[in-house]
Amino acid sequence: MEKSEKKTKLTLCDWCVLIAIIGLIASVSHPALSGAMEEKKLSDMVDRLQMIRSQIRLYRVDHDGLYPGQKNRDDLSVTPDEFVAALEQQRVDNTEPYVRQFPGNPYVSDPVAGDAVTCVNDPAAFPLGTEGTGWWFNAATGEFYACDSEFHTNY
Repeated sequence: MEKSEKKTKLTLCDWCVLIAIIGLIASVSHPALSGAMEEKKLSDMVDRLQMIRSQIRLYRVDHDGLYPGQKNRDDLSVTPDEFVAALEQQRVDNTEPYVRQFPGNPYVSDPVAGDAVTCVNDPAAFPLGTEGTGWWFNAATGEFYACDSEFHTNY
């Protein structure tokens, strides 16, 4: 006896059902994947905040209570460029810099604005989240926050 092989051809209806099933699987998995991406982005932002805050504290210990960018006790104000440059400089004991390259805020798509820091020198100031920069530093208090949105200023 010979076995006959029967070739199956998919009809238009079969193709439509197959495409619908693939579409359903994609639509169900998309929110889960985008939620995971959002969690990763938030985790990256919080990690960067913690790293920068710890380096600010270390800098302050190494520089007799001055925050990054402060020149002396007579002038405690800080510009954004001075703040970043101070953290990227070599430490006083000639070891690695506090931060090799100042990190950007992962929620800011513009890399220039994401790396930028708004610096204020008012102990009562607090970031609004509308400053247009990725980060916010208060030279009067040493507080450092994300400022890409009002929500993230809580971190």
